Amino acid sequence: MPTSNYSRRDFLESIGNLAGGSAVYRAALALGLTSATAACGSSSASANNTAGTIAATPSTTAPASSTFVSPADWPPDVGTGKSVTILGAGIAGMTTAYEMNNLGYTCTLLEATARAGGRCQTIRAGDVVEETDSTQVCNFNADDSLYFNPGPARISHHHVNLLRYCRNFNVSLEPFINDNRAALLHQTDAFDGVPQTARQVKADLRGYTAALLTDAANSGALDAQLSSQDRENLTAMLVDFGALDADGNYSGSSRNGYIESPDEEPNRQTTVPALSLSALLSSDYWRYQTAFAEEINQQASMLQPVGGMDRIAAAFEQRVQDLIRYSSIVSAIRKTDNGVRIEYLDGAGNPNSIESDYCVCTIPATVLANIAADFSADHQQAIDNFVYTKATKMAFQSRRFWEQDHNIYGGISWTDQGITQIWYPNNDFGSQQGIVVGAYTYSNSAGQRFADMNPTARLETAATEGTQMHQEYGDEVSQGISVSWPKIPYQEGAWGASDPGVLLTADSNIYFAGEHLSILQGWQEGAILSAYHAINGIVGIDYG
Repeated sequence: MPTSNYSRRDFLESIGNLAGGSAVYRAALALGLTSATAACGSSSASANNTAGTIAATPSTTAPASSTFVSPADWPPDVGTGKSVTILGAGIAGMTTAYEMNNLGYTCTLLEATARAGGRCQTIRAGDVVEETDSTQVCNFNADDSLYFNPGPARISHHHVNLLRYCRNFNVSLEPFINDNRAALLHQTDAFDGVPQTARQVKADLRGYTAALLTDAANSGALDAQLSSQDRENLTAMLVDFGALDADGNYSGSSRNGYIESPDEEPNRQTTVPALSLSALLSSDYWRYQTAFAEEINQQASMLQPVGGMDRIAAAFEQRVQDLIRYSSIVSAIRKTDNGVRIEYLDGAGNPNSIESDYCVCTIPATVLANIAADFSADHQQAIDNFVYTKATKMAFQSRRFWEQDHNIYGGISWTDQGITQIWYPNNDFGSQQGIVVGAYTYSNSAGQRFADMNPTARLETAATEGTQMHQEYGDEVSQGISVSWPKIPYQEGAWGASDPGVLLTADSNIYFAGEHLSILQGWQEGAILSAYHAINGIVGIDYG
């Protein structure tokens, strides 16, 4: 347990280093730290769950008691007679508007585009993707099952606040298969560039590891750590864990799958031979691909809304629509003696302004940096230096060859090429057509490479690289669409990757929110937690 020489913050930092941001979030709750800490503490853990550290302290404007975890803890009608202007109608902005409206605040939500949801959107037939230098029209067939989530696309089981809203708003959910042993792992310089099934790679790595550990235990190398009974139990366990033979050796097993041959009866095929340990260790599979689904944010079974991720945005929008002013582009954020004045251009290009007691700004820092504002020097510097990932996603319509020819139902295949991942659809199994995510690049190098291409070149490159995974890929996929988040107006990035620092504190009566200011950067749950943190700060001031 933390002591006076090892603080709770130090403890959380160590968890972040080892296990990532979501683990810090759960640990914070377990320690009795609440949304004032858990919602605002940041890690460098991204949507792909790389390890990070909690680096920010709670807001100095949070309620003194710091006891709030959920909206049920806020006093009813605490906002009566108070007003707030919320900038941005993404998940963070709409959460703020919904909850503060329920508390009695007079809320106005300014949204730069003609739609709500921010990065929580779904692309279907006829939809238009506008980038800073191009326009694409989605040519999918008009079918409710054919859609593409270019932003958030999956929900973890422990994202309890988002799941509560889905439950309360009647947003139907279905399984999202995040890890499928029938999917492929591909590396251009491993196994002569031939993709291997995740099933075989994981089975072989377990088998060889179990055999080596068995040998170490039996040779006495672990006697200092194990009693004789422990050693006996361990070696017995390893036989099952690694599918070892009676002598504790590994040479492959039925876990690897079977060599299919039309000349043999079903279920009596020859077992696929084990890959060599040296070849496996020479590959990069074990560095991230085989452990991906062990992370708490990326477990094998996740969730998605039935019909598209924008079902969540639409459910929020339905409840706050009367508060939203669409196509309202913020031009200046000014402090006043009694609060805040927001200057903006309406849908017709006419200048307008609105004054309120408070402002909650959820505008991405990449966009906010170019808006005139009366921010403090520290806040402005943090905004100017904030970094976002340059993720790109692409999708194609296709015959479901992955199901019909390869028995892959959902899941993700990996490659070391620029496209990084191929996602197979998790809905309408067995139908003829499906939408395959042909690229999900979350590294900045790959993201910038695709951002520098025009949409046609992106799709051609994705189809070519996909052919290295499935030989028929280039001939099967068509009707592609791409979204390069650095080039999407009013977003200019996929998710925040910087330490929020001072942005977790209010700048006079201006508060900041958004997934980039949460312990779960890149997740909708993070956006909600950040909204709670901002509301806590304002409610705390209202306590007087």
